[in-house]
Amino acid sequence: MTWGRAAVLAAAVLFFLQLGQRDLWAPDEPYFAEGAREMVVDGHWAVPHVNGVVTTDKPPLFFWSIAAVSLPGGKVTPWTARVPSALAGLATVLLVLRLGGGPAALVLATTYLFWDKARSAQIDALLTLLIAVALSAFWGWRSGSTGGRRAGLLFWGACGLAVLAKGPVGVMLPLGVALAFLAWEGDLRSWRRFAPVAGPLLLLALCGTWAAWASSRPEYSVIGALREHFVNRAMHGMHHKQPPWYYLGALPPGLFPWTGLLPGALVLAWRRRGDPFARFLFVWFVFIVLFFSISTEKRNLYVLPAYPACAILVARLLDAAERGLLSRRWVTLPLALTGALTVLVGAALPFLGERAPVPLPLVPLAVGTVLGGAAVAIAAFRSVRTAALTAAVAFGGIFLAGVLLVEPGLEPIKSARPFSKELAALTAPARAQGTPVLAFRLANLPEAFSYYTDGVYTVETWDEAALRAHLARPGTPWAAVNMDALPSDLRDAVVVQARAELSRLRVGLIRPRR
Repeated sequence: MTWGRAAVLAAAVLFFLQLGQRDLWAPDEPYFAEGAREMVVDGHWAVPHVNGVVTTDKPPLFFWSIAAVSLPGGKVTPWTARVPSALAGLATVLLVLRLGGGPAALVLATTYLFWDKARSAQIDALLTLLIAVALSAFWGWRSGSTGGRRAGLLFWGACGLAVLAKGPVGVMLPLGVALAFLAWEGDLRSWRRFAPVAGPLLLLALCGTWAAWASSRPEYSVIGALREHFVNRAMHGMHHKQPPWYYLGALPPGLFPWTGLLPGALVLAWRRRGDPFARFLFVWFVFIVLFFSISTEKRNLYVLPAYPACAILVARLLDAAERGLLSRRWVTLPLALTGALTVLVGAALPFLGERAPVPLPLVPLAVGTVLGGAAVAIAAFRSVRTAALTAAVAFGGIFLAGVLLVEPGLEPIKSARPFSKELAALTAPARAQGTPVLAFRLANLPEAFSYYTDGVYTVETWDEAALRAHLARPGTPWAAVNMDALPSDLRDAVVVQARAELSRLRVGLIRPRR
């Protein structure tokens, strides 16, 4: 089997196996699934609605993709919510196969964070695909394999869709990479030949059509959404403020098991900077990491669009080491250390049983992890090809073991379904009398409640005064609350009818003690 076929097969298995077997886990997955559910059920297609109200957090493209897959069955399920990400992940692997060859595609398919987001109902796999399409079109133009007008239209069209997926960052990243590369080439003037009019017009047509449609809804402001969730997020941070050096710690686990090969890959690209493609890959990876390092708001998944370039850079390192153009130690030592570290982690797993929040099959998982790590450590000192294939197979197997052994065990503490059903049943009489359920300081959990109850919407608040006023209402007012944020004087004044630990929060369903 060739590298390319192995990569596509690995991606198909890793991304799609058991894709819909577990529930959607907070905080992110139920948010997107609920927005798509309200599109299908309530017809909120122009502007996404989540938990019964307009959401300005994200544009609609990812919601549309989930809703479109769900329309034939009329219901958003865990499978229909995740399959757009899995398809985007597979398409990105195929694109990397075309750009960088089979080894690069196999590296990408078996990189932890990329694999994880390709199996999640989150927006980042789709965004990564669209940015990769744009940059692939740009490189096709620079390499002479694609005409400027055709490549430019593809570039700007992919950027437009990326903006509809995640806002202005969808065009800022590919545009920044392209211009930074041309600046390094000393050829910025050539940009004027890259579909100079038709391309930007296509982007404006895609984004402007939706903006006009959304702005026709009185409850939504495109300008307000941009100001709140782009300017404020980038400049001041909203939920994930991190220091500039954040990615020094966040990148290594995300790139596992290929983390140790990245330094050598970047060194090789720098040494080969006379090669335009090496320069392009270097800029692609470094620009995106630096872009988000400057931003105040940071999460490990934000730099996922840099992963395709990283995979190709690593594959070029493997090729150079195998052909003797670079010392094999750039490959053998990192993979040997990765294998040894994996053996240690596997050996420690059985001793974590008492600390695990739920019973997990840690012994079988430990045996598989130790054997996989040992195989990688041993293969590292054989041929480069053998070492790379062993690492891909071993860690692909470890990832699948997580899907088959770990995820089912975590379902009771990760899924909001049982608590949501209990909330719906207990609060039904009060809701029938017109008394809403309050959600107090629960982050994205109210979206999970509405998804798992097919539309039991809660009124979200972070205001303590609003909670007190709600509990003082006549009848039986209910509130789902973050128990750690519940004011101390209210603890003896309420009855806790249901409890759960969800998304690292102790959640309680309370009513006044009367």
